[in-house]
Order: sequence, then C-alpha cells, then structure tokens
Amino acid sequence: MLAVALPSAQAKDEAGAYGKTLEKIYDLSPETLAKFQRFQEKQAQKPGDKGKGIYADTERWRGDELSLPTSKNPFTIVVKVSGVALADGDAGSRWQTGLQFDGPSPISFLPELVHKGARAGQPVSMVGASKGVSFKEDRKAAPSLDFESSRNLRIDRVQVEVWSGIRKSTWLELLMSWSPILTGVVFLGVVLWFRRR
Repeated sequence: MLAVALPSAQAKDEAGAYGKTLEKIYDLSPETLAKFQRFQEKQAQKPGDKGKGIYADTERWRGDELSLPTSKNPFTIVVKVSGVALADGDAGSRWQTGLQFDGPSPISFLPELVHKGARAGQPVSMVGASKGVSFKEDRKAAPSLDFESSRNLRIDRVQVEVWSGIRKSTWLELLMSWSPILTGVVFLGVVLWFRRR
C-alpha cells in the first residue's frame, strides 16, 4: 500500500529550495521499507564487491504517474530518509532516482546520504535531491526510487517529493554570477585611481 500526501504547509517551509512548486509527496509504505531491508540482508550475504552506481544491484519502488507539462520544467525528485543509527559512527544510505516513462528514462545517482558522527540509537535524518530534468513535450511519468544499500542505519521512513520549476539561487550562487561584473568594476576603479595619481 502506498500513502500519498498532497502538498501542505511543508511546501511553504521549503519553497524555493528544490523548485517552485511541490507537486506531490509519496510516503513509502512499511511493506516497501521491509523489502529494502530484505534486499540489504540478501546483499550482505553475497561475497566480494557489490558494485556502485550503474553496476549496483537495487530494489525498486515506483510511484503512480504524474502529468508533467513542459510549462513546469524542470522537475526535481527529493528523497528524505529518517531512521536510527545502529552504532556509533557515520550512518548513511545510497539511492538512485528518476522519472519513468515509455522509452529510455534518465536516472539520477544521488550522492550517499550521510549523517556524520551519529551515536548508537540516535534518530537521524538525511535529504538528497536529483538534478532537474526538463522535457521537450508534455509527458506522463512516474517517480522511481532504487535502494542500493545502507550502512549503520535502520530505515524507519522514506519520503519522495516531486518538485517543479526552477529553484531559488543561494546567496553564494548569486554572488558568483555577479563576480565577473564586480571584478571589472574593481579593475576599472584601480585603473582610474592610478591615472589620477
């Protein structure tokens, strides 16, 4: 069973961080989390290197289809994981995500979601976001989430969010975008100062 929530006050708290509009929230069911756990245990029994990225075995979850019009490009998938650290040390998990439709569908390999320096029994939360995906024509697509592995973590909850639109730029990104102009102004000021001397 899949629980689906419509955008709520949470969207206001995170407005602009991942996109302009929070289209949908998926709360993965306990049955899905149990499948991830069984997959993790099965993988742990395999000898040798398990592989990462495109070489990794994964357990897939797929949500219901959404209408994704080009007027709302780009689309970003946000993955939120919460649980409990099993022992002292870093706790983390690896995921792949994407928007699935007929034909070849792009997959985004999220960086490992990590909570540094956790204590045994400590509740931990991690967030990762895919790269924005734009379409040339209106599409229907379903978000997918592939569980790759976890370490030192009991996963209690996973949420998948689909955001649309361009996210707000951070102050650092805004500063960097203005840096060529600022450099030119400073250089011009130095030249004028030397000419007046």
